[in-house]
Amino acid sequence: MKPLLIALAAIAQGQNPAPSQSAVQLPNTAAPPKASPAAVAPVPKIPFEPPKVLRIIREFIKPGKTSAHERASMNAVRLLARAKAPANFIGLSAVSGDEEVWFIESHDSFASIEAADTFVGNSPALRWNLNQLEAQDAELVSSTRRLLAVYRKDLSYRGDQLALRLPNTRYFSVVMVGLHPARDAEFSNIVGMVAATYEKVKSDQPLVVYQVVSGSAGLTYLFFSPMPSLQTMDAAAARGRAVREAMGEENAAAMLKTSAEVTATTESLLFALNPRLSYVSREFAALDPDFWTPKPPPKPPVQPGTPDPSPAPGPPGPAAPK
Repeated sequence: MKPLLIALAAIAQGQNPAPSQSAVQLPNTAAPPKASPAAVAPVPKIPFEPPKVLRIIREFIKPGKTSAHERASMNAVRLLARAKAPANFIGLSAVSGDEEVWFIESHDSFASIEAADTFVGNSPALRWNLNQLEAQDAELVSSTRRLLAVYRKDLSYRGDQLALRLPNTRYFSVVMVGLHPARDAEFSNIVGMVAATYEKVKSDQPLVVYQVVSGSAGLTYLFFSPMPSLQTMDAAAARGRAVREAMGEENAAAMLKTSAEVTATTESLLFALNPRLSYVSREFAALDPDFWTPKPPPKPPVQPGTPDPSPAPGPPGPAAPK
């Protein structure tokens, strides 16, 4: 892939998807029909802006350990939910590239991150159990990278739409762009041109930009593009051509040239949202409960004469502190 961000890749070759309006399922914001007060349920509230700060934990899974890693991560999610931990997060499983999982934790500030860590630190039983799972992770994960990133509203396009669409999002295209030193201003100008062109063609595709402030080797940006379905990738080439035509061939060529000069590294990834690895609020899950809180499949009936499949109990492990 060329050293470009999500929108530039769409302009150059239409490789990255932008969902069409008809394909996007937004929460129902229309006025509901009148009903008796007893029949009216509270409307779940969702934010109109992306989180100001993200804490991202990027785990690379060892070959053959994906299922075991998911089971351990699900146990961690259950522990945090049972303890009513204050920080929510979504889990993303890689569809392309290396076998990896991202846990994206949302915060209003850096102080919120400290408060979440303090909560765990002041909960001895929760901390002990999480430490046990972390020890298991060492056998399942080859490496871990932690990133802190801040929302760049000035570089984003329709970030509010990302917040509205997230409950119904199923996939994310994520592009990580690393810049050469002292090229930030030129890069920001390019992103501004992309946003202006999106506005010109009335694109309904959010382009949400975060700047990594800790955890990366150099100046790094993250570009998030939500998709309700992989079907939205089928029309990517046509959408890319429309944006390029609106920009003009000369401007598009100049922008691609400048982008190649200022960009040091580019990593393009496709993720599926994994509700089993996510810890979201009840209000958020209520916007699409079948996806975010699916019912476990029924256990198959045991046939007469079939041995009990449950494992024999082993020796008791160390007790968790109270």
